[in-house]
Amino acid sequence: MRLGLYFIASIILMVIVGIFVFTINPDYYSISKFGFTINIPIAVWIVLPMLALMIASAVHMMFYGTKNFFKFKKWEKDTASLDDALYWSLLNEPKAHKFNLPILKQTVSLLDVASVKVDGAVDDISDKLRGALTLVSEINRGEYVDLKAHKLDRVLSAKNPLVVKNLMNRLAKEHTFAEEVLQSKGSYEPHIFAEALKIFSSETTFPKAKKYIDLYDKENFFVLLTRIKGEDNLGLTKDLLDDFIVALEEKLRCADYLRIATFMMHELSPDENLRLWSQYEKKYSDAQVAYLYLLFDYEMIDKAGDYLREHGENDFKRFRALFDLKQEHKKYKITDLMNIRHICDAL
Repeated sequence: MRLGLYFIASIILMVIVGIFVFTINPDYYSISKFGFTINIPIAVWIVLPMLALMIASAVHMMFYGTKNFFKFKKWEKDTASLDDALYWSLLNEPKAHKFNLPILKQTVSLLDVASVKVDGAVDDISDKLRGALTLVSEINRGEYVDLKAHKLDRVLSAKNPLVVKNLMNRLAKEHTFAEEVLQSKGSYEPHIFAEALKIFSSETTFPKAKKYIDLYDKENFFVLLTRIKGEDNLGLTKDLLDDFIVALEEKLRCADYLRIATFMMHELSPDENLRLWSQYEKKYSDAQVAYLYLLFDYEMIDKAGDYLREHGENDFKRFRALFDLKQEHKKYKITDLMNIRHICDAL
């Protein structure tokens, strides 16, 4: 019952009782205490206990009403905190929240360190949670979501799975974004940078790639190299090849040099290619096998023999065996004795 209505009803009841008693007995009743004499109608004496009860009841209701009011406010505040905790857990960015009610502290605080995954449609939820579910659904579907428009770009951490997936989605849809990632390597997770470099290498040219030569690994260098087709050499020149080999020298091994040499067979004339690898074999010991391979492949047997004689008898044994065979049987080719993929392993 509302307190105001209770007061009105109580006063009306007291008036009715007072009038009723006064009509029956309009006499007065006196009481003397501590030198004071109170002389009031009997009807008033009857109503006084009712007034005292009304005041006591009002105080009681006000006390528990105030208590329930603050308890309700705690529920309201905890409900808002729960809604916020669910929001951040849905976004894989759980945050610590303070709950007032013990019953919630014991269970809901788990959301402070948990991420929530929702399978299926959910009805009757707050707009805030619905917005989070929509955002998560779009990202998981492969769409790119502008987190800045949702005011989440500075809130979600770089390692957040949703942020990572969102950036991967952007790389897949906006290939120009790959170069932005290369320009700010330190701002992105390693696997995002690796994917950006791969996408960039699958579309760029050698002159453009040179800008980021310090970021390159040999895998993506070969992504560039394998895209060379016929007349489209992607702007590759000897100087650019030199730059990449110098930059990747510590990472390149025998098989890598051999692979590069076979690619260049399609881009350079035999004389140009041999001249190039004659320089490389002097600079890089791992390039010697590639040079020997070219000599045999181009049927430069005499030069191959001279090169073998310049080195120890225990070096390039399989090449020496091929050289001896070539002296007697011209028809043998290097591929008859060696699989190009395993030449380096066999030496």
